[in-house]
Amino acid sequence: MFALPPPRPGARRGSRLLAVCTVAAAAAGAMAVAPAGAARADSAAPHRAGVPVQRPALRPPTLRLPTGQRPSGRAAATAAPGLTTPRFDADGDGHQDLLSQDADGTVNIWSSGQSSDTAWSSPGMSPVRFRELLTPGVMTSDQTGPQLLSLTQSGQLTLWNLTDFPYSPLWTGTGWQIYNQVVAVGDIDGNGFGDLLARTPSGDLFLYAGTGDSTAPFADPVEVGHGFGVYDQLVGAGDITGTGHETLVARDLDGNLWMYALDGTAAAPLAPRVKIGSGWNTYNQLIGFGDDPSSIGGLMGRTLTGDLYAYQGDGSGTGTLTPRRLVGTGWNRSWVSDQGHPSLFGKADLYGLTSGGDLYHYAGTDTGGLTPRTMVGLSRQWLDTHLLTTVSLTDYDERSLLEIDHDTLYNLWDSFTGVTSTGWSGYGTVIGPGDLNGDGNSDMLARDTSGVLWLRAGTGDARFATRIRIGAGWNVYDRIAGAGDINGDGLPDIVARDPAGGHLYLYLGTGVGSAPFQPRIDIGAGWNAYTGIAAPGDLDGDGRADIVAVTPGGLLYRYSGSGHGGTATFKARVEIGTAGWNAYADLF
Repeated sequence: MFALPPPRPGARRGSRLLAVCTVAAAAAGAMAVAPAGAARADSAAPHRAGVPVQRPALRPPTLRLPTGQRPSGRAAATAAPGLTTPRFDADGDGHQDLLSQDADGTVNIWSSGQSSDTAWSSPGMSPVRFRELLTPGVMTSDQTGPQLLSLTQSGQLTLWNLTDFPYSPLWTGTGWQIYNQVVAVGDIDGNGFGDLLARTPSGDLFLYAGTGDSTAPFADPVEVGHGFGVYDQLVGAGDITGTGHETLVARDLDGNLWMYALDGTAAAPLAPRVKIGSGWNTYNQLIGFGDDPSSIGGLMGRTLTGDLYAYQGDGSGTGTLTPRRLVGTGWNRSWVSDQGHPSLFGKADLYGLTSGGDLYHYAGTDTGGLTPRTMVGLSRQWLDTHLLTTVSLTDYDERSLLEIDHDTLYNLWDSFTGVTSTGWSGYGTVIGPGDLNGDGNSDMLARDTSGVLWLRAGTGDARFATRIRIGAGWNVYDRIAGAGDINGDGLPDIVARDPAGGHLYLYLGTGVGSAPFQPRIDIGAGWNAYTGIAAPGDLDGDGRADIVAVTPGGLLYRYSGSGHGGTATFKARVEIGTAGWNAYADLF
């Protein structure tokens, strides 16, 4: 069942790959989106040579990890000694450290200290952009140093010794894409090895108990709960009660925080839930922090602007948390280990194409907005072309700008061979919303001129299998868009607009290739007030996909996925572009 992944061949560009360059927008009047949302889209800047489109360089965020004395209410005699052992102590000082990953794949270690500011270092840049990094604690009986788990979008879970990361894995298992969240919860059963909880899109929760065996580090899964789909975030917060038990903390869509004490029995490890807070939807990500010899377990919350706040258990046995402390800034562009939501992988970009063939790229800032635009290629280079974007086609998180030329689909960024596949003539609409059939590889949807919708399943190497017919009648829609998971269940979704009355419909993903969508849901009318609708991915960093819409007057609005259904599918619109967006003939 399990096998080590083959080495990745070096990426190479095919002969058809166009020379793509960027042109910085003019200093005066350049498109810029501040966190407050003021923005313009102005005329093209003169062409000058540049480099392929990239995300802006990241400045390291700041962080001081929460360490200090345990609250006086903790009954030290009742605490299990293992719960004072940090799950991830990279520098060997006995205190909990943190992992993070930048957009370019660089992994950072943030080391704690009793009296000094946090220092950070990096074990290197991984060729893979991990969907999740987990710090489970000790996993194998022959290892005393820190270990970690990485999870890719295609479903590969890999165990590493930190000293060998990211080059020599101990073990790799496949098929983990069936879960929309995998959570490190420490050692539940007391055998000295870290355990995992994994949730399916339907809300069923499974326990993977650690075995200590490096060739088979997890026992067979045991279902330990159901109905967990009501939560948008799950984290292993350590022993926040001070009673010697690990805890699972969950947030519902209303922002209420719930605690499940983990009592150590494999058959029924979760005690009844206890409400421990409200108003937690002010954070777009929760991070479990585990245990530490000088402080009780806790969690951190990240705001939309990238501020990081820490909470600890107060040691009273109830799960009550201490008042929050600001421990870091600038975390909106970094992915933190043990994050609390199903991370949205593979697209946070928007492209605008003018009628004259000029193409502009905007990168998401993870604060709900967009970076200043850059021109892609030469002026008028994209006239009379069929361009589209897709969620990343591989685990390497390439920025997938695609072009259809006659019968052939070409990958214009980071392709393996340049040509991805043939058989693409006769389609008026092609989009790439993500993994529609549940095999871990991103797929494509194509609507032909008669209104039949087809699925082209991805094979994981930027190529596609023979098409599968989904159904007819899709020509009633004038716009179909999607890039990721809108409702938060881990399955990609799409929206479609009917110009008659302007109704927008949501098609929730099923994960089944032969029938990839549930029956449509009417989100509401009036969407014909917009001249354009596009799916840029996750702009606000909450793990749910968003859409944007342009008014005839050139305003750009963001609609963030809420996790709710029906007319509440999206939160209230937020203006992120103040003028000029009607200059684009197409947004994608």
